[in-house]
Amino acid sequence: MSSLASGACFASAGAGYDNATSDLMELDYFKEYAAKLRSFQGEDKARETLTEALYLVSMGTNDFLENYYAVPHGNAAKYPTASAYGGYVLSVAESFVRALHALGARKIDLNGMPPMGCLPMERALGGACTEEYNAVAEDYNAGLRAVIDRLNGELGGARIVYGDVYGPVSDALAHPTSYGLENVEAGCCGATGRFEMGYLCNARNPLTCADAGKFAFWDAIHPTERLHRALADAKMNTTLHVFL
Repeated sequence: MSSLASGACFASAGAGYDNATSDLMELDYFKEYAAKLRSFQGEDKARETLTEALYLVSMGTNDFLENYYAVPHGNAAKYPTASAYGGYVLSVAESFVRALHALGARKIDLNGMPPMGCLPMERALGGACTEEYNAVAEDYNAGLRAVIDRLNGELGGARIVYGDVYGPVSDALAHPTSYGLENVEAGCCGATGRFEMGYLCNARNPLTCADAGKFAFWDAIHPTERLHRALADAKMNTTLHVFL
């Protein structure tokens, strides 16, 4: 039980802000966590733990790639442009942060989207990034900054920062050797690294690369540990240090 006070992960596979992407259960999981924390620490100490904790929130990409662009008769029909759909996702993200604040969160790192057009599964034949998707991500990120400014002005005692994912990932993909990377276009897993993902991507698969540390992506969509570490280092140097 003591580990409850040192940190918890509420990530869900394929999660997004839009319930059409996946049921947004993270807040329910957090409520369960907070209740267990209060039973372990007591009301006052648990309140202090929740208030002093750092919350990292990272969603949005799945809403576009696994929902808006993937299901033509779903939200793509309801929202005629990706920008309009992005506005809806931003409204849900804002509500999500307000709910977190109501539950005790005060230090929140709200992450933007990466250059999703450069994920292996979204690269065109020949390896070029899909710049339309990257433009959508940049537009969404600009909107997220505006949401954060509004939340900081309205939520008492809160400190919310924009977590830049787009910049660090773009830099790693543009300058791979500076990060010890050799392949930034395909995933380590599978025969192509462009489509494969999921449970079949593991060290026992004979088609998995010998050294994932040389790749930016583990499979067609998920970064490797090396790229994640580069992103974490960048965040510590640019945003998260404000909470220290």
